[in-house]
Amino acid sequence: MTLSSTLGLLPRSRDAAAPAPAGPARQPWTFRAARLAAALAGLAAVGVYLFVALSRLNYPFAVEPLEGNSLIEVHRILAGQPLYPAPGVRFVPDGYPPLYFYVSALAATVLGGTYLPLRVVSLVSSLACFALLGGLVRRETGSAAAGAGAAGVFAATYFATGAWFDVGRVDSLFLALSIAALYAVRTMHGTRGAVAAGLLLAAAALTKQTGLAETAAVLAVLLPTPRRRLAVVAALTWAAAFGAATLAIWQADGRWYLFYVFELMRKQALTYGNFGWFWTLLLTALGLAACAALIGARRVPRELLAGCAALVVEGYATLVHSGGSVNDVLPAYLAVALLAGLALGSQVRWVTAVAGLLVLAQTVLLLAVAHPSQAIPASADRAAGERLAAGMRALGGDVYVPAEPALSLLAGTTPSAHPGAVYDVMRASDKSAIERYRGSAEAAVAARRYSAIISDGAGPPLYDPPDLTRDYEECLQPLPAGPGTLLVPVAQSGPRPAVVWIPRGGRTCQSVIGVLNGGAGAGS
Repeated sequence: MTLSSTLGLLPRSRDAAAPAPAGPARQPWTFRAARLAAALAGLAAVGVYLFVALSRLNYPFAVEPLEGNSLIEVHRILAGQPLYPAPGVRFVPDGYPPLYFYVSALAATVLGGTYLPLRVVSLVSSLACFALLGGLVRRETGSAAAGAGAAGVFAATYFATGAWFDVGRVDSLFLALSIAALYAVRTMHGTRGAVAAGLLLAAAALTKQTGLAETAAVLAVLLPTPRRRLAVVAALTWAAAFGAATLAIWQADGRWYLFYVFELMRKQALTYGNFGWFWTLLLTALGLAACAALIGARRVPRELLAGCAALVVEGYATLVHSGGSVNDVLPAYLAVALLAGLALGSQVRWVTAVAGLLVLAQTVLLLAVAHPSQAIPASADRAAGERLAAGMRALGGDVYVPAEPALSLLAGTTPSAHPGAVYDVMRASDKSAIERYRGSAEAAVAARRYSAIISDGAGPPLYDPPDLTRDYEECLQPLPAGPGTLLVPVAQSGPRPAVVWIPRGGRTCQSVIGVLNGGAGAGS
């Protein structure tokens, strides 16, 4: 079934306070052609995205540097371990609420404990996001082509955001729940609808805490309107669902849940250069679509306008903190795509024509600079990962690979904390959390817990415990890499020569690297 036909099956319920138009007035074919062309380009963008996503859906190693920690979190849920313990060398969680990880854990009970269930959740969520975005535009404008154009221009941002929609991270589920909540708020016309809207808003905030802004903005603008009773019902539902979930997790994991989810980002420094970078990213990827959004913004319903503003604020607030990355702009891209789609479906002829040309040009430009093959891992990446996992099994003990800690799961050993999650803690101002991790790392080094630490770059591992060089020695491999070089699979950059740290007084560097690399030179 094509996206356009899927959008055609979405409900077009009427809001008594703000009824959707029965359909745009018949326009000359020249105006309709711009809208149709934008829709066709959008469908092509969705197709390109699906090609890449399906090509790497079952790839056994991380396709994004932070994806490995999501897999470890799912394994902890399946093993009945706490998801938000104190920071330690064994595990540091991502600073997000738990909904995505629990949904992925449920999928893992059917699909297995690999990256596959996490990516399936993200892939299905991204497709749901496209469909809901298109369906909401279609409901508001009566134009399925405008809906397809909006969904397509958002799908076309896939390569502008590091091919993020399908990775095993929280973002796509958060975006799907956010647009679903806007759809529910816009269409609610009774208590049941308001309850559904409140539950969806709570689910979005339980996936990524920045969703709190959407809840506050959307419901606040409805309070002075005739729909205030529904807004109150939705708010009470949200408070009950979000509050109950937060209380349950807090009782299970104590203060550390509140630290990771509500305190951690607040205790991190701002990166002032990112204040301008946000607008650079937004205008570079969706500048033309933003122009289309602006020309149609005056006619946008208040709750949708408030929701879009909240999405922009959410992305901006996240990006300007240290460690912000391009994926943080995704909520803003979603807002622009929605507003551009509403302009594309306008009944005003010149707005339709101009928006159609702008959305078409934007989608074509994004596709023109895309390089789908670069997002699909090469056979060399897979071979390097499989070889290293086999070497880890042969070496025995706990082998720590910071670039891909989930390799420990494949090797049947205990994984350790992902350096990206550790970095979130170390760059915050909470001294107790930093000392917790440092103490754990020092104890691990003193006990020589790891039979090898395998890094993809120079520099001491574990954030340089003070006695590291007393208990471990660094084994550098000759450069440039040759046929016998031990390689580490690194997401989005291909395999790199490994830097190996081994306990002093045991095996030689040559022996350990030989075992890890398949047995060559494995003498003592």
